[in-house]
Amino acid sequence: MLPWLLLALALFAGTARGDETGVVTLVDGTPRLLRATTWYKLVPGARLQEADIVEMREREQVQVELAGGSIVNLVGGTLYIMPTTPKATSRAMTLVIPRGWVKVVAKAPGVRFRAASAEVGIAAGTAVVQTDGTRLETFVESGSVRFTTLAPSGAPQGAHDAKQDEYWSKSASGAFVPSARPPKTFVDAMPRHFADPLPSFASKYVSRPRLAADGEVSYPEAQPWLAGRDRPVFERRFASRLADPAFRQAVEPDVARYPSWNRRLHPERYAPPVNTKPPTSP
Repeated sequence: MLPWLLLALALFAGTARGDETGVVTLVDGTPRLLRATTWYKLVPGARLQEADIVEMREREQVQVELAGGSIVNLVGGTLYIMPTTPKATSRAMTLVIPRGWVKVVAKAPGVRFRAASAEVGIAAGTAVVQTDGTRLETFVESGSVRFTTLAPSGAPQGAHDAKQDEYWSKSASGAFVPSARPPKTFVDAMPRHFADPLPSFASKYVSRPRLAADGEVSYPEAQPWLAGRDRPVFERRFASRLADPAFRQAVEPDVARYPSWNRRLHPERYAPPVNTKPPTSP
């Protein structure tokens, strides 16, 4: 093959995989991956991309080893990989966790976890994070952590720095409260393997497995994302599902919440009024 053609193919492959964020190295249970509007069965070796959503049942486990070397272990929760934007001021990857337990071993540039009312940033170190959608708890095992309170719009309102062995908690509407040690309820509920260092398995997964599709996202499954602060993003993402009669019928009672969908399904509501008054004679 000609050298220039080899170079072109290499560049194309690099571009095609440019949005890969990490590799799944551990799967316990039957978690699923939502990419665009399609569910896939998640298996070890799968490469995650920006905008992917991983969902699992209680006590199921997924470990993701990120491109920068950080390790994220999630138990019984949901994970959304936020796409990067040109306006991003940090190279740290942002992972949205509406619920679940997470242990992270972060390496520079670090990892940020975004919950309903706050963000947890770990530049380098180890931490355990838990949220049920209303309460956020974090134990700093090593290194340092920065907590940022978020306004309903997602704008930062204030930051606090925590150091090794500290425990911080926050309710949905309250402020961050520090403590010298985590409470017994937190320790008892924490997944047992979080007490040990997270092992790395990334070197085992050189090849990329073929993912098996597991159906299209339904409206009830899409609804929590459409109800969040990133509604316009998910409204565009799931718009193609309006071609499915069952999805469209489920949306209809709530269609007024989604302006672009309302306009698409009911263009007559946005048509300019017709002038039915007969013209006057001069």
